[in-house]
Amino acid sequence: MSRIMFAVLAAATLAAPALAADGDKTFQGPFIGGQIGWQQDRQSLTTGTVPPATARASGDGFAYGGQIGYDFQIGKAVLGVETSLTGRTGRTDFAAFDVEQGRTINVTGRAGWLITPEGLLYARGGYSNARFSIANPAGPAENRDGYLLGVGYEHKLSRNISARLEYNYADYGNDILPGAGGPNTLNYHRHAVMTGVNFRF
Repeated sequence: MSRIMFAVLAAATLAAPALAADGDKTFQGPFIGGQIGWQQDRQSLTTGTVPPATARASGDGFAYGGQIGYDFQIGKAVLGVETSLTGRTGRTDFAAFDVEQGRTINVTGRAGWLITPEGLLYARGGYSNARFSIANPAGPAENRDGYLLGVGYEHKLSRNISARLEYNYADYGNDILPGAGGPNTLNYHRHAVMTGVNFRF
């Protein structure tokens, strides 16, 4: 009996640091949250004329939405996945038409490093899908596939709440539009600064 008790005590002693370590994982588990921020869409239109001419336009807007994801903490390293849905405002104006921004869906992974027990510095990257509409005159709306890259900082405010600030760059490729002299090429880029709060479980 004494040997069994000794074995149980030894196992409990060995398990205690592991349980404490799990308790110290400040960025471990599922989360859900909201985000708001500023964005700027930049587009260029290259004509099919000879020689080609390029017109550039940019428009500022407001972004708002939510996110859900899961983080895995291994020591000071944090790996995570996240899906977000944001509404977007803003418009870029060309001479012949305007392009209005709509909702955006992102599915990204992130990798970060704890620079303090509560502070996480990270990079993000993955898939992005954005909706754009042609206006003035009214034209088609389309969903464009692209990619997103970003960097950010997240800070744990309490056991279950964290706040973050991040910069994102997105590229949605090129559109081929009809035009005098030949097809025109319209490309899509986006810069955004977002801040958000996550509720962790």
